[in-house]
Amino acid sequence: MLKKALLRSCRHYSTIKDPTKVCLKEHLVLPYSTSTVKSATDNSTHAYVPFDTQMSKLSNGLRVASEEYIGEFCTVGVAIESGSRFEALHPKGLTNIIEKLAFASTLKHSSREEIASVLEKSGALVDCQSTRDTIIYATSCHRDRLSEMLEIISNAIFRPKIHPEEIMDAFSASDFESKELGEQIEIEPFLNDRIHQAAFRSNTLGFSKYGNPEAFSEISRERIFGYLSKYYAPNRIVLAGVGVPHKEFYSLAETYFDERTSTWALDKSILHEKVPEIDQSTTQYTGGEIRKKCDLSQVGLGTPYPHLAHVALGFEGAGYRSEDFVPFCVLQALLGGGGSFSAGGPGKGMFTRLYVDVLNRCHWLYRCTAFNYSYSDAGLFCIQASCPPDNLNEALIVIADQFLRLGEGVDDDELSRAKVQLKSQIMMNLEVRPVIFEDLARQVIAHGHRRKPEETMRLIDNVTNEDIVRVAQKMLHSKPSLVGFGEIDGLSKKAVGLPKFDQLEEAIAQRDLRVLIPKKVFSWQ
Repeated sequence: MLKKALLRSCRHYSTIKDPTKVCLKEHLVLPYSTSTVKSATDNSTHAYVPFDTQMSKLSNGLRVASEEYIGEFCTVGVAIESGSRFEALHPKGLTNIIEKLAFASTLKHSSREEIASVLEKSGALVDCQSTRDTIIYATSCHRDRLSEMLEIISNAIFRPKIHPEEIMDAFSASDFESKELGEQIEIEPFLNDRIHQAAFRSNTLGFSKYGNPEAFSEISRERIFGYLSKYYAPNRIVLAGVGVPHKEFYSLAETYFDERTSTWALDKSILHEKVPEIDQSTTQYTGGEIRKKCDLSQVGLGTPYPHLAHVALGFEGAGYRSEDFVPFCVLQALLGGGGSFSAGGPGKGMFTRLYVDVLNRCHWLYRCTAFNYSYSDAGLFCIQASCPPDNLNEALIVIADQFLRLGEGVDDDELSRAKVQLKSQIMMNLEVRPVIFEDLARQVIAHGHRRKPEETMRLIDNVTNEDIVRVAQKMLHSKPSLVGFGEIDGLSKKAVGLPKFDQLEEAIAQRDLRVLIPKKVFSWQ
């Protein structure tokens, strides 16, 4: 039998043209196709078209979106239009506690351990992540376990029990996360959170996405259920799946995602007596500063890690519904950045401006990276840098200079490289099933449909030097946002420390960074 199989294989591949003799401009034609997928309910196969999204809507308003994907496994979950930006009328940090309560006891499963046992038998994974504007519950599992996993997710969002001891466990986990946030070597999450607070002072996106131990006393079981009853409404939910047949997926959604069987619908006594309405506030970019002086010398203790201070400088960006959204994405790819050492080559972004013009020339900078954050109604663009405390003034001058230089435009080769880099990052990320799932779910929430990558590639190609100059000038006309963290006054007596905020504002307004350069003081003694 083995010999016959080998003979069939040899005959099968003998029809293939020798790949060593094919010009790289020609397509290698194979006698078989990988563009088919097998249905999860029968043995039939059908053509697989990448990024071919199918969408439906349940009678309760919940949207269902799915795409086929080659393989025996799938990634499914829900994205909910919720998050810390909606906490204006609720205790701060409430959504962080809700994230920590995910996949605990439900009306069907008595404990987190029972759910873990089901997952172990199924070989599945579940996760819940909250951001400022979205909460995602997701699972990766075998197609045969689709129904079982969708039931677990639907119970987690609609039918949790939320025992008092589970709330206390969530408080402990949130408190630990908050305390450890600024004491980690990877400082980016902390700086990202603080730059948002500086940029959107006391409104929507300016609320921290992490827990607030000072507000734990205000967070009760009734307040949690009150929040869920408003923000976990079906019309704010997208059920997305990658690697699933749409007809079956829609049928399971009708079975499990019925809000009439939710915990709060069955027992209204668990709701807080005064449940606030959904916050419809529009984000207001304000600019501002946050300074936190502290000793970070013990970070990375026991490892060859330097004593660093950190600075982040940001300006108003563009939301993902804005026409400037794609130019801002190209701008982020153009600046790039990272750590002072990165293995690899051009594929790691080492020809970006922050590598070539900053990290390669300022040996004292440990890292320097550009970030672009986009939301439905606002955006934030910033550069973060880490360096020894005595160099903090210089670091701010260096990154501010990068912003000012953008107004002068970029040459064609640099812009072309940035666009190619951005397109390659998008397409390589979309080779991963969980990334496809999140992209699908978020796009349906944001736009009501899924934009195919080809359309995004065209928009990237259409970005011009004039677009880069325009968005750069737009940023510089907004009030700066500044974060300083660590020994921001420096360690030595000669250190200047982080300049005052009004000095930064003056420097940006005049487009003259000499305002930030300290004047030398001469002594005749």
